[in-house]
Formats: sequence, structure tokens, C-alpha cells
Amino acid sequence: MVSSCKIQLEEVQLYDIYEQPKQQEKIKPVVYSDAEGTMWNSLFDCGEFEISKKNSYKGNASIKISWDKNLGCEWIGFGNSFNNWQSTNIQEYINTKALSFFVRTQGGEVSSIPIVVSLEDFSGGGSYLFIDCKKYLKGLSIDTNWKQIIVPLWDFPIGDEIENDNIDVSSIKQLKFQLEGAGEFYLDEISLIDYSINQFQNLQLEVENMKPKGAPNQTIYREGNLKESGWGTGDKTCHNLKESTDTAGNTFIEWNYETNNCNWAHWGINWNEWYQINFRGITEESILEFKLKTSPNAKFSLTIEDFRGHSSSKNISSNNSKNFSDWRVVQIPLSAFKLKDNNFVLDQVKQISFKGIKSGEIFLDDIKIVRK
Repeated sequence: MVSSCKIQLEEVQLYDIYEQPKQQEKIKPVVYSDAEGTMWNSLFDCGEFEISKKNSYKGNASIKISWDKNLGCEWIGFGNSFNNWQSTNIQEYINTKALSFFVRTQGGEVSSIPIVVSLEDFSGGGSYLFIDCKKYLKGLSIDTNWKQIIVPLWDFPIGDEIENDNIDVSSIKQLKFQLEGAGEFYLDEISLIDYSINQFQNLQLEVENMKPKGAPNQTIYREGNLKESGWGTGDKTCHNLKESTDTAGNTFIEWNYETNNCNWAHWGINWNEWYQINFRGITEESILEFKLKTSPNAKFSLTIEDFRGHSSSKNISSNNSKNFSDWRVVQIPLSAFKLKDNNFVLDQVKQISFKGIKSGEIFLDDIKIVRK
């Protein structure tokens, strides 16, 4: 292989026994760049590995690799030294460098690449890390366009005795790619690059901004649809939840509940056929709004929940209203729920739920998300 540093690498076998080479003072960062050299692969009958001149991110060639581990192979993968098979002390680089490579599919689009990358020392010890595209990919998916994957060295669990096999970071031999599942990809420009925590955080923000934003206006309650979109409807032990229609023909939610000696006055609603709902990008610009009538002294909580089990609640009281006086409009900024601070996955909102705190009767209507 000819690296960008003009280094001629020696050909070696995968399982040669090495004497400890003299340690290099400076790290040479290129694992693969262009076409030739000592990169090895062991795919057996479970895949194909070739240097292809049909596609490349840079230069004249890239790695074309296809595999299916389910064909019966116990281990398949490939690798190379990033220092001409010289012992390398990477301790001082753990917090300043990252593994970088470019990837594209041979066709179609996928959301992940099933590879475990490992640093291996000269005694066979290693540190292993799954390439999580949600964390390391500079993009939302992998398709036929080249995308960069950047894996900080500090993410390798070098200090974790369970995740490592007695690795000696002062004597690193090579970088290995362990293939799992199945895939068909092109890879190019595999190297170590200078990288900082600030750069990593900026990448996370850049990818976050690539993700689709939620609609700033969303209808939560649709008249006549409570049974399909809600749970806890009907006559239950602690409450009765149904739709009613007034003399003017307006349909609304009627909720009668008891909290004395009864702790399950609880129901919820999803407005996307129980699929996930997207709040990304709207928490600062939209509000939760609904119309409300209550009996005196009634009190309940309103909770936003996501599919990961995170939740954030606000209490709603009657505010000393007269018995079912005129409708009043309640507005709560989504920012007041502090969803990001509560670790919400903003594109996986599950529902809004209601729970009785003080016994009462509640009328609800026009529940929606609206732009401020």
C-alpha cells in the first residue's frame, strides 16, 4: 500500500509471530489510502474483498467489500498497521486523535454499518468498539454518496477490563475491522486524524440539525376519534372517560374521576396512530394549547412522554373556577417541559397523558400544538 506519507509497507501474514519491534517516536496515521500494500483480509467463503478502481473518495481506488457472516464463518474481517508494522505508543493520542474513514454503499441506502473496530497490540490484546452510525456518521444514513465516519480514540473502552483483552496501549500493532451481519460497501481513506472534543460536539450538533424537524402545528384531539387515539376510555374503576356533545353540537372530552381511595384515574392520547411523534426543532417555538372547563377544586397532571421512558409533567388546577363556567384557554410553552434537560428523544414522543390529583370533572377540547 502506498500511503499519503509515501511509506512502502512490507507484506506480512495475519498470524505471523513478531518479535517486539523498536517503538516509533511518531505515529504514522495512514491505514489505507489508495490501492496497494499489506492490508490483509480473512473473509473465507463468507465474502469478497478487493481493491476497486471503479469508485474512490480520493485517489484512484478504494476497498470494495461484501460479506454475510451468516454463511457459517466464525470470524471475518480485515486490517492493517497504521505505522508500517512498527510498535506504536498511542497513549498520548487517546484524547487528540480519531479513526476516520469514508464509506458508501454499493447500492441502496442503509442506516448502519455492522463493524466492530479494534486496536490490537503485539501480544494479541485488543480494545473493541462497535461503529455506531448514530454517533459517528457525518450524516443520517449511508447511501451511494461518500460519507465520513469519525470515531474518537477516547471512545475505545481501553480502561474497561470487561471490554478489553489486556491491551498494551504503549505497543499497538494494528487496527482490525471485525465484520458482523452482512453488508456491501466501499471504504476509502482509513486514517487517524487530529480531533478534539469540541470537534466531536460540533459534529453531533451538525448531524442533529440535519434531522427532520417536527411540525410546529399539530392537532392532538380530533372530535370523534378518542377511542382510536386514546387509552383508558370508558367506565373504569376510578374514572369515566368519554366524548360528549353539547347543545350547540360541539364534541369534547368529558372526564369524571375519583382520587379518594383510588389511584388509577389515568389516561393518554397519541395523535399519530401510536407511531412516534416529532418534537425536534419546535420546543422553543410552539406551545401546548387546549380549552378547559372544570368542576371547583379539580386538579390533574398533564405529562409528555417519549418511547424511551422519559417524561415531564405540569399540574393543572381549576383556579377557583365556578362549576363549568365558560371555556378557558390553557397555554403551556413546550419549553416549560424542559424536554432536552429530561433527556427526551425528541423525534420519539409517545403520548400526552392525564392523571387525576384531586377528584373532579373535566371537559377538554381543541388540544393541539401551535406555533407561538
